[in-house]
Amino acid sequence: MPTLPLELRDVEYWRKRAEEARTMAEEMKDAKTRELMRGIAASYEQIAKSYETIADYEKRHGKE
Repeated sequence: MPTLPLELRDVEYWRKRAEEARTMAEEMKDAKTRELMRGIAASYEQIAKSYETIADYEKRHGKE
């Protein structure tokens, strides 16, 4: 399996992207666009949670 660059495995990177997307969503005038941005934010948050789970697993199993 290919290894991702470390910056893409950074939980805080994805949480920051999620916050930026939420902020953008609140500025959207169109309801559909606002909901799309909220969906993007939720996806970024899910990526962060996934990498957090991977990091926890690797810590517990000595794969840092």
